[in-house]
Amino acid sequence: MSVVDFHAYFQPRVLLDELRQRHEYPMVRSGPQGEAVYTGPGAGRPIRPEQSDIEVRLRMMDAAGVDQQILRVQNVGGIDAFEPDRAKIMARAVNAELSEIARKYPGRFIPFAAVPANEPEAAAQELVHAVEVLGHAGVGLSCQIAGKGLDHEHYLPLLQAAQSLGVPLLLLPNHPPLLEPALRPYHWLAGAFGFQVDLTWAVLRLLHAGVFERFPDITIIVANLGGVLSSITERLDEYWNRVHTGSDTLPMMPSEGLRGFYYETASAHPASIAAAAQLFGADRLVFGSDYPSFSLQRGVDNIRNSNLSEQEMDAVMRGNATTIFNGMHWAGREKVQ
Repeated sequence: MSVVDFHAYFQPRVLLDELRQRHEYPMVRSGPQGEAVYTGPGAGRPIRPEQSDIEVRLRMMDAAGVDQQILRVQNVGGIDAFEPDRAKIMARAVNAELSEIARKYPGRFIPFAAVPANEPEAAAQELVHAVEVLGHAGVGLSCQIAGKGLDHEHYLPLLQAAQSLGVPLLLLPNHPPLLEPALRPYHWLAGAFGFQVDLTWAVLRLLHAGVFERFPDITIIVANLGGVLSSITERLDEYWNRVHTGSDTLPMMPSEGLRGFYYETASAHPASIAAAAQLFGADRLVFGSDYPSFSLQRGVDNIRNSNLSEQEMDAVMRGNATTIFNGMHWAGREKVQ
């Protein structure tokens, strides 16, 4: 089995070319340190070589002992930020380019589709095309777009498509976060802290909306270890059990419901990974690096330093990925070879 990195992003040529031509956010602008993708005033992310050069990416993967990566575009400043008609065009072009990369390097990359989520019907159609025609093995979705979470009825067609196709959904942060107005003028906190709050908010709303009752076969992987969930699970249980004596919208203990999700380990201290494994189970964690935002080697080392058993570490790094894809991953890989 291969070590699989669930949280890494790539900037396809077609997307960067589009961003360079834009005069509104998101857009690419050059500065003293080179090009950066700007998603708002003061919110610029440098474009590192490994974001657009797949050969550099492969060398770094080899050095860190990572065999495969989910190949997807970054949600921050990605398809969701485009006007609806342009988003449809860009999603189709981006997915084709990612599929071509996976075909060129068989066994190294697992493409996850980008979809125009602002129009869920079109997004569902694009997901079908990406999976059935291009061989994508999942979809990356923003946890909120303009304050609207995936629990909203608006997104039901997209969730239904993911379940029907049998592909996992990777839940990711998006800019601007809900707390962005409260974090001004400290722009860097939007990603460092605001994203974590958004992920927590999104998971709790999905849980209360009965996502697993409505879509019993859906697989949802939450980025960044689920935000701050592992820090507040005990408090959630106590509130549910003692303060509000249960919930009309949540029939089970929060800690029980949260075990229905998978969580990837990016943005997490080794102690936080250990805590999440204890709370949710090591069988609910998958490896993620948040590369190239963060060091790929750092992500691997955080798992190794988490004091999990060898069996648990093996499950996080590779075994749980096989469970999630349940054969679909390998079929998808064969399609793009």
